[in-house]
Amino acid sequence: MGDPETFDPGGRFRAEVAASRMVDPMPGLQVLADELGVPVDDVLHHALVRWSSAGSEALLAAPPEMLTALRDAADAGDIARVRGIVDALLAGWDG
Repeated sequence: MGDPETFDPGGRFRAEVAASRMVDPMPGLQVLADELGVPVDDVLHHALVRWSSAGSEALLAAPPEMLTALRDAADAGDIARVRGIVDALLAGWDG
């Protein structure tokens, strides 16, 4: 395992992860699953697949949140954050 501070300089993402624990996503996912007639585990899996592919989709989205964050970090001269965002965009890519 690498250094979390290298991947997430300043801990912004880790703080968001901790804050998200205050919300239970399952009721909304369960309603969606019930309405679609599919198992809630399948909806959860689909949501995770969509989220994990968001790095590449960010290049096609408007506005591109990851690219905006990258620009802001570069404008601020925050090279550590730039590297962290680039690492996040390339995570899992063997290219």
